[in-house]
Amino acid sequence: MIGRRELPQEQLEWNKRWGVPYGHDCADLSISQRIEDPDPSRFGPFAYQRNNHTRLFEYPWAYFAAGIEPGMKVVDVGGGLGGLQFVLASEGCEVVNVDPEAREVETWADKRGWTGFPSVGVPLTEQNHKRLNDAFKTSVRLVTDTIQDADLPKGTFDRAFCLSVIEHVDQQEARDMLTAMHALLKPGGLCLLTIDLFLDCKPFGVLDRNVWGSNIDVHALVSGLGFEVAAGDPRELLGFPEWDYDRVVSLIPEYLMGYFSALSQAIALRKPA
Repeated sequence: MIGRRELPQEQLEWNKRWGVPYGHDCADLSISQRIEDPDPSRFGPFAYQRNNHTRLFEYPWAYFAAGIEPGMKVVDVGGGLGGLQFVLASEGCEVVNVDPEAREVETWADKRGWTGFPSVGVPLTEQNHKRLNDAFKTSVRLVTDTIQDADLPKGTFDRAFCLSVIEHVDQQEARDMLTAMHALLKPGGLCLLTIDLFLDCKPFGVLDRNVWGSNIDVHALVSGLGFEVAAGDPRELLGFPEWDYDRVVSLIPEYLMGYFSALSQAIALRKPA
């Protein structure tokens, strides 16, 4: 499925409670100023990572589709300093954030021509991650590896989240990431994915890849790994046999559009019991 402008009431209320996607009452402060505040918790957990507008849909969709319960073991792949990890931990989940940015942040920024971080947020570092854990009284574990290389026990996680990450890597790396997530999940576990769909890249635009990434073939990504599709409309998932280009184009006015001409595809995958 592709996220819509009109959200269900429970998602609207969840966003309001947690300050999705930009934080509470902090528009006049840079992210650097927020994290240096004597009480960073007052801005809420979503105030510390620059988010595309589509996160209004992505975060609550993933949360409710996951059916979160206290005691669940959760891995957040590419979680950065995003707020979902701290929400899940505050609700009694054991959360691991697997993100290599803490080791690669300088290179990552240079690739985009950024010379400093204040205008784009603060980097994911172990120190900044600990600041937010302390602020929200959580204990999210940060693993600074790729999910493929993370030394985590297989078959032990109830949920895996990977939100707006897959589109930044190539098709093969995306497949490797999802294979690793499948291995980490318990039988019956769920993997929640959101994947940007760029309107300046093929099949809509002329580009093979833009500065943010490319349009991933979602069907090729998930096929043959042993997952079942638990949620998602294949008519709105690029690469699926049911994918309907004309339908997607006709519904663009109803979709939630990101700041850089991106829509958000969403799919939930279940590892069979």
